[in-house]
Order: sequence, then structure tokens, then C-alpha cells
Amino acid sequence: MSLFGRDKKSGAAAASGEPRILSTSQIAAEVKARSEAYQSGVVLCQGCGCQIPLQKLEPLKMVECPQCERIMIVPLRVGRYWLYEPLGGGGMGSVYKAIHVEIPDQLFAVKILSRADRTKPANIHALLNEARIGKIIGNHPCLARTMDSGCEDNEYYSAMELVPGERLDKRIDRLGRMPEAQVLQVGLHLLAAEQHIYKCGYLYRDMKPENIIINIEGYGVLFDYGLCIPREQALHPADEYVSGSPYYLPPERLLGTGEDACSEIYSIGMVMYYALSGQTYFDAKEVEALAKRHLSRVRLSVAGKLRDFRPEIVELLSKMIRQEPAERYQTFREVALDIQAIRKASIRADA
Repeated sequence: MSLFGRDKKSGAAAASGEPRILSTSQIAAEVKARSEAYQSGVVLCQGCGCQIPLQKLEPLKMVECPQCERIMIVPLRVGRYWLYEPLGGGGMGSVYKAIHVEIPDQLFAVKILSRADRTKPANIHALLNEARIGKIIGNHPCLARTMDSGCEDNEYYSAMELVPGERLDKRIDRLGRMPEAQVLQVGLHLLAAEQHIYKCGYLYRDMKPENIIINIEGYGVLFDYGLCIPREQALHPADEYVSGSPYYLPPERLLGTGEDACSEIYSIGMVMYYALSGQTYFDAKEVEALAKRHLSRVRLSVAGKLRDFRPEIVELLSKMIRQEPAERYQTFREVALDIQAIRKASIRADA
């Protein structure tokens, strides 16, 4: 595992304007306060402490505090979870920050199906299957763990640990771009996570900044396993529907020719480029060409786009994102070895 650089010092230092991240003791205090309030049948205003009875309020709707006029969301009870703050959403449902009534010191991310999708067998299967895969692959420090799933209170749900930290896309929005050393370190974390998933018999297939948390120790942590499928299925695709972010998915997914480790390496390379430069490799017109499968119109010249970066970085990314899969790195270990060599050379140069 040392090959993949699990260094707690990487990227952990606070930067100017860095968002506030709750400590373990603060999380425990928040969970305790919310759990006691919800169990007592009230919403506790975080601004003034006013207690608002839950009985006549519609779950997941906004409500205004009668005293300080602070806006808050009405929590929803799903089994042993209270969902109380939206975290995001996708094509299949919405994700909420949640607490568990029997676990006093941890926050969760709970995904539930939309009102329309919770009656569709295919979407129910997709949600529960995602949770099943998450439980198989999630035992790794660079992967968020899936904790629970099922159907309770007329809601299909999947519960995952909420990783304290900052999403990679939000960090880049805040900073503009990330330092080279941090990008290389996070790249190693993503490679480690991907290798673990691969050894479990799956491909992740949804590598993008929105699915990466930089945690409080500086690790890159992957979450959301909605597109993760068995390796054999990825290698011989039968579905013509193309899913994933067009900025980061490999060309072979568009062509339907099958994906393997080198496809994941391509996507990691695109994420690293974004983190280093502060912009996606493809612009809007090129993405449109990709969507129409006009791959010949899309340029893949990293050297031209990374003129300000060191030759070693350009060489690394060029090999990661080559259009022909056979011309890329073929294993996660190969990429990790080259990244480690670049990092060691940088340390020697700075000494």
C-alpha cells in the first residue's frame, strides 16, 4: 500500500478560505442534539434554538423559524435514519445528510429514490444493487463505506458513511487549481482505490471530481458506486446507453468496445489534468463531438495544453489519456510507480 502514498501529511494543511469541517467531537455533539430533538418530535433551529413541532410539517420541505426567520429543512424518518440536509442528487434519486438514532458519533449520506422512481422495479434494483456492490468493495481507506440499505417507511434507501472533507470540484472552484504535489498524491489515492475495486472483480466507471472527497487527512476518497459493474460485464458491454460524465469517460465507452483497467486510468488522468489546470481537458464543442462519437475531431495533445508544466508531468498524463487503450498504461501499479518516481525526483531537486 506504500506504493500508493498513503501519507497523512499530504494536502492536510488548511488553505485560506477553506470551508469549516467538523471535528469528531463536533460531529458527535451535532448528532446527539439532532437525535434528541427529532426523537422528541421537534426541529431544533440551529440559529436561535427554537423548537418547532414536527407533527404538522411536511418532510423534506423548507420551513422558516418563527423567531429568527432562519430557513431549515423538515427532516424525514427512514427506518433508523433521520434525513435532514440535501447533499446532492442524480438521475436516480437524492442524497441527504443523515443521523442514525443508534449511532451517536457518525454522520451518514443516505440516498433515496425520487417520488416517481420508487415505484419502478428497475430503479429499485439499481439502488439496492449499488449498495450491494458498495458493501463488497468499500473496505478501503480511499473508498466511502456503504453501511446499510433496504426499504423502510415506504422509502428505498442506501446509507453510506459521510466522509468529512471537501469535494474535489468544490476545492478547485475555490482555489482555481491544486499544487502539483497534492495532485500527484491524490492521484496515488485514486489509483489505490481503483486497484482495490479491480481486485474485487469490478470497474468503478464514474471517475470525476464530483465523486471525490479530499478528507481531513488529505486522502482522496471515492464514493457513489452507481456505475460500478463486474469487470467481465465492462469488457463485453451489451448496453448501448452511454452513462458517465463526457469530460472524463474513456473513448471506448462511446464506441462500445469494452473497458478495462486502462479505461479507469484514462479517467484518472483526465481528473488529474483538471486538478492541475483548473479546467477540463475538453471544451464544450469537443464534448459535443464526443457525444456524437466524432472522435477524430477531438484533439488529444497534452503537451500543447500543459506548456507550463514539467516534462515529466506532461509525459505521465499523455500516456494516461491516449486515445488508443493499448497505448496507455495497462495497470494501476505502472502509473503509481511513475508518479512515485516523479515525486522522488522533485524531493531531490528541492533538497
